Amino acid sequence: MDAKDKLLLTLLRRDARQPVVALARELNLSRSATQDRLARLQDTGVIGGFTVADGVAAERPQSAYVTVAFEPSQRCANVVPKLKRIAGISMIHSITGPADLIVRVDGQGVADIEIARAAIAATPGVHAVSTAIVLERWLG
Repeated sequence: MDAKDKLLLTLLRRDARQPVVALARELNLSRSATQDRLARLQDTGVIGGFTVADGVAAERPQSAYVTVAFEPSQRCANVVPKLKRIAGISMIHSITGPADLIVRVDGQGVADIEIARAAIAATPGVHAVSTAIVLERWLG
């Protein structure tokens, strides 16, 4: 898979209903070259098929970074074990600055992120949280 294939997949994730001509223009390729790439990605299983969510808006995987500030008497050793039990948390790092931790939350949509964020905020020893939703991944 080359850079054009990766860009094609990104374009399809944004709007899978785009006409092939529009995809070709974004890729700076001919319509037939773009159609060939689509066919190859389907044949190799990279594009697995087309689905309908039965009237329910299907949410895409979502991530967020939550900064956590402790109450004055708290330390990582007291708070982190409680945070590890919250579903969706995939990373916890202590950091410098006004916040004490940065936490990555992964879910199947914004609702999952909100549930985890609320659980973090309700954790004993947590004074304040700030959430940044990931809009697009550029690396990693």
